[in-house]
Amino acid sequence: MSPRPLSGIRIADLTHYWSGPHAMRILSDLGAEVVKIEYPPRMCVLRGRFREPERFNGFARWHQVNRNKRSVTLDFKRERHRELFWDLVRHSDVIAENSRGGVMKALDLTYERAREVKPDIIMLSMPACGAKGPWSGYAGVGGSLEPLSGLQSLTAYDQSGKRMRIKEADVISGILGACAVLTALRHRKRTGRGQAIDLSQLEALSHTMMGAHFLEYAMNREQTLPLGNRHPIHAPQGCYPCKGEDKWIALVIRREEEWRALCELAGRPEWKEDERFRSREARRAHHDELDRLIGAWTAEYEHRELMRSLQQKGIAAGAVFNLKELSDDEHLDARGFFPSDEASGKRYPGLPGGSSDWGPLIRRRGPDLGADNEWLSLELLGRAKEDVPGFEPEEIGSGYDSE
Repeated sequence: MSPRPLSGIRIADLTHYWSGPHAMRILSDLGAEVVKIEYPPRMCVLRGRFREPERFNGFARWHQVNRNKRSVTLDFKRERHRELFWDLVRHSDVIAENSRGGVMKALDLTYERAREVKPDIIMLSMPACGAKGPWSGYAGVGGSLEPLSGLQSLTAYDQSGKRMRIKEADVISGILGACAVLTALRHRKRTGRGQAIDLSQLEALSHTMMGAHFLEYAMNREQTLPLGNRHPIHAPQGCYPCKGEDKWIALVIRREEEWRALCELAGRPEWKEDERFRSREARRAHHDELDRLIGAWTAEYEHRELMRSLQQKGIAAGAVFNLKELSDDEHLDARGFFPSDEASGKRYPGLPGGSSDWGPLIRRRGPDLGADNEWLSLELLGRAKEDVPGFEPEEIGSGYDSE
């Protein structure tokens, strides 16, 4: 069995909610030992609103995002717990946090302080709007960062339609956070030096999703407007209804031979001779009429069946799957994309890429609260039994609670 790429790397993980834990989940899947530090009075919202151990430890969303990690409970208002944290840093390679700007400074958990403890430490900070600047003190989540980045101005079915969320901001920030840590580890391997990473989630979203649109305006003074399911060049492109309730198929025609193949498959050879559809430009000009004709045809077919028929003709098409259909998809199943947690047998989304030579992807489910308190104090740090952190049941609270 081959070692995982990050075997031997340890991360002190102060992140919460989704973006930071998602970044750390990618790194833990790659073999890093991620030690998640939790504060029982305000547990991460990924544990739900629950106060019963069987529920906050059994929440499926928690298991998915925090698999392969350890859990340690620390309260930074307690001096002994702060000492445990800094001892952990001495044995770690990375610190990660995604609190709003200023929170780590207020807690004296800064990069400068960390360097005194571990000179080559890497610290990833993922505040909503960065560690510096007029917005640095603002808190934020995906629902606020999407409109601030400009992305939400593009997510409507047409130019006059209601703008909607795509709910991908945390995932994007998480992926970039993981990439930033990987880059810093490579830098440290070459130079021996750690570094502080200031990853603004707002800028991460702007750069990855909005760069081309900002450039279009800067260079040509043209503002991008919502296209819905349309394409600026190809036609037709859209998401069309299929047989059954809320069943759809997405397709795009990129070349004339694909258009002719679509007409033949639909049994509508007359479409090829229709002056409204004789060229790509003509089809774009009459897209509404074409959508109605294609939609009437696709509505007669099951979406998976139609997807296969279109693909066999060389047409880019995909059935729109709900979560159950995704979990049953033969292509994803063949790629092993939904590995099982061996302890429970439950299936979870996997890691794109990777290697089966590493062994099972899910080595442990998302940890119970404080499951590794003894491991931290007694095994890793070699401290006495009385130094094992703990918490009382009445201390339990949720991140959903108001201040």
